[in-house]
Amino acid sequence: IAPLQLDFIERCVRLWSNPGDLVLSPFAGIGSEGVVSVRLGRRFVGCELKASYWRTAVANLTTAEAEVSTPSLFDTTDVAA
Repeated sequence: IAPLQLDFIERCVRLWSNPGDLVLSPFAGIGSEGVVSVRLGRRFVGCELKASYWRTAVANLTTAEAEVSTPSLFDTTDVAA
């Protein structure tokens, strides 16, 4: 993931989509757009021809999905209140 680009990607995803929308990246690379989309509650579809980039994108997206779906301590305390 390219950290310098994530701020720009996040701004674009927030500006041109809503939570639950589908974000398409026809040239997904290592999945930076997908990671940002998942973190912001969007669905993502990406296409990549280079196998090594695709494998990296799958790993990055798997990690992002796990981070989003893992509850934190504060998530569980809100339910009890």
